[in-house]
Amino acid sequence: MLRVLVLLLLLLALGVLDCRAECNVCSALSNAACVSQTQFMFCVNNILVQPVNSCPSGTFCTAQTAICQSNSSLASCNECGICSADLVFACMGVHTYALCLGTQQPSVIRGSCAPYLVCNRDNPNICGSASTGGQVSCPLMDDELYSDANTYCRSVQRAGRYPYGNTLEATCKQYVNCYVYGSIWYGALYECPGSTYFQPSSQMCNTTVPSACRSLQWP
Repeated sequence: MLRVLVLLLLLLALGVLDCRAECNVCSALSNAACVSQTQFMFCVNNILVQPVNSCPSGTFCTAQTAICQSNSSLASCNECGICSADLVFACMGVHTYALCLGTQQPSVIRGSCAPYLVCNRDNPNICGSASTGGQVSCPLMDDELYSDANTYCRSVQRAGRYPYGNTLEATCKQYVNCYVYGSIWYGALYECPGSTYFQPSSQMCNTTVPSACRSLQWP
């Protein structure tokens, strides 16, 4: 345990690069993989090995050389469609969730948070207020709940670029850029050019199909 803590402190002291990561993907910079927004595992030969380590309070797991960062906009490992630890629910968007019914797979039973509340995988009440520090577990825009990017970003309240959806030839090519100006959150919707797709891991467009567009099934 002491060895892990010393290594973690060393990683926190190192410089950072502006990049993000997907869940359970080993980073070449840190030789570790985020398994949640606040937890990580070290890698041996690109394979995750126990135990699961937690970032210090107030920090988030990233793919950077310094694994845990206090800047929430760098937080990695979006938890879309991943059931909570007690297998009760999974966040399917900023405001939407699905019941897991004691299994690892989200069911077809869906629900929505009240206005101005966001879905958080670690919240026993499922939904909480972003304005009081509640983190968005799945920053995927809920198409049916947002009329524009500004509304989305005022719910997320976290700077960065976020995928718009998971339709391969449509929304997977789009992303929302959230920023704050004069204490007010704003957002703008962009589309990747040509045959490129938005990559949440790098916050850039390239020809690789995002993993969410290949694996997650949405209603």
